[in-house]
Amino acid sequence: MKKLKIAAAPPRGSYHRIPYFALRGMFQVRGYQDQEVAQAIGISPSTLSTKMQGHSAWTSCEIAAICELLEIQQKDIGKFFFPQAEQQKGA
Repeated sequence: MKKLKIAAAPPRGSYHRIPYFALRGMFQVRGYQDQEVAQAIGISPSTLSTKMQGHSAWTSCEIAAICELLEIQQKDIGKFFFPQAEQQKGA
């Protein structure tokens, strides 16, 4: 299985302020659009958008469902769902 390289922090530019930049990248890597992810985890596309913008918290069930869908390993959950904590840990 090919190991994926995911950026820990967003590059400068239009995506600089997206809280879940790496998670959005995984959607693309795995070939999913937002609407498909929302449907797969049982929420509306607008709710997914609100969460991706950082305006609403993820539930543990949503995190588990996305990890299963995108094949995110347990050790990598922090990179995708708690980017602020990962940045502080690396500092």
